[in-house]
Amino acid sequence: MLFFVPTPIGNLYDISIHVLEILNKCNIIICEDTRVTKKLLMLLNKDILIHSNFKNINIHNKKFYSFHSHNQNEFISNLTLDFFQENIAFCTDAGMPNISDPGALLLQYARNNNIQYEVLLGGCAFSHAFVCSGLEGGFCFLGFLPHKQHNRQIFIKNILEYHKSLHIVLYESPKRLKNSLHDILLIMPNANIYVYKELTKLHQTEYIGKADIVLNKLPDEIRGEYCIVIEKENMDSMCNTKSNKVLHLTQDDILKLDISPKQKAKLLSQLSTKSIKEWYLYLINEKYT
Repeated sequence: MLFFVPTPIGNLYDISIHVLEILNKCNIIICEDTRVTKKLLMLLNKDILIHSNFKNINIHNKKFYSFHSHNQNEFISNLTLDFFQENIAFCTDAGMPNISDPGALLLQYARNNNIQYEVLLGGCAFSHAFVCSGLEGGFCFLGFLPHKQHNRQIFIKNILEYHKSLHIVLYESPKRLKNSLHDILLIMPNANIYVYKELTKLHQTEYIGKADIVLNKLPDEIRGEYCIVIEKENMDSMCNTKSNKVLHLTQDDILKLDISPKQKAKLLSQLSTKSIKEWYLYLINEKYT
């Protein structure tokens, strides 16, 4: 039988008894990174309480297979049904398999080939971040933001429709966190956001405010994994403004505005799929100055 096993996102003691039972009885472990999973088992084995009750949780009695985004297709193409005659655990580096992590293709393979499987219950960073925010109501988890700025800005523009009625939860890497917050500031300047670093770990940190406030709070060197929660639009505050009228500008309206090409480019980029740079070059070439 194949088990999809959640692992702690930080604190070792967030592991469940159910997970310990599965890791104890499975001698084959498919993992996103064999080094990470072996380290987890070694830490579990060092705990006196765990070791005394789950003696088979160690790296010596088990076979480890690597399964990640770069080799998953080849791995599945080489599988045989005989491989699943033993109990097998599949786990990613932290959190739930299939949540912005590998695992979906393996589950589909099991389902298509009538292989028994079970998905164990476990936590992950996006749900924990939402609870930490203290927000209520529905939310939409959209995974990692696109890497390239142009694609990322288009992505953020596309979620504006969801933002009217749902909170948005995103993942971001330390390398792109500041750039992504700058893009959120450009497109959603009035949105309240909650940024969480290293949830459940020793250096867990929370930043709250609009994107510009959060950017000012961040350290110069960004490390760790981050969750971003964007609070949905506050309809009450919108209704309490002096005017409820919404100004809709067309592309032609913006082109006629008596503002700098740079400002025009920023506005036009929010109405189209072109980047600020592309619009700026167009404005200069066409002499919209």
